[in-house]
Amino acid sequence: MKLSGKVAVVTGSVRGLGWEIAHAYALEGAKVVICDLDQSDVDETVARLGLPAEGVLGVAADVSVEEDVIRLVQRIREKFDRIDVWVNNAGFAWPRGGPIDLEVVDTPFDVWLKVLNTNLTGTFLCSREVLKVMREHRNGSIINISSPQGKSGKPLRGPYCSAKYGIEGLSQVLSMENKSYNIRVNTLDPGGMVATEAILKIHGTKGNRMLSPNVIKDCAVYLASDDAAGTTGRSFIASEWNRQHGIEVKYSIR
Repeated sequence: MKLSGKVAVVTGSVRGLGWEIAHAYALEGAKVVICDLDQSDVDETVARLGLPAEGVLGVAADVSVEEDVIRLVQRIREKFDRIDVWVNNAGFAWPRGGPIDLEVVDTPFDVWLKVLNTNLTGTFLCSREVLKVMREHRNGSIINISSPQGKSGKPLRGPYCSAKYGIEGLSQVLSMENKSYNIRVNTLDPGGMVATEAILKIHGTKGNRMLSPNVIKDCAVYLASDDAAGTTGRSFIASEWNRQHGIEVKYSIR
């Protein structure tokens, strides 16, 4: 097992890409921390993993709230003492319940803040706190989930593009600042629109060819494992990585 003995944290992990990554880590022998907004959702996901109690922890936290992130890391340290892998996955293109698909000129300030706070500020807060733990052990892997919209702008996605571009830049800085501690920081982009529960609920996606959510799992395991030792400051595209390694890239048509 590639992750045997490692403690891995995945934010936004009760569904979608986060669940795929957490589940893959559990199958590879990691001790897994599930983190999301609602405790009942977290508890259900912990049960789905089927890990023994000593190998799993579920914590409800809002990654955009500093106190929640500090408490989350404290809870993990109390149970496992260390953190080897942290995946900053929590995020969304538009707030649940809308509005969606707005031009920047029509975007309310509170909507801008909600998207930036969860996607970008959440990545900053979580990375800052987990680095304090990883530096003590002089080892670790941070994986920041990116998007094609973190590399190429898309109309009607102003806040999300800005956040994902920010994540790409922040990851570069974190990589340079922590390389001497043997901590690697990389971004992982699924490679296109993914058929997650949230995406399928958005009007206008009918008929689109979308990636299966499990596209992310194999490269996420690689980046968390010792196979990726020394690999830092890079931006990976999961669909391309899968093809390069002979792994089928599955699509679905809504």
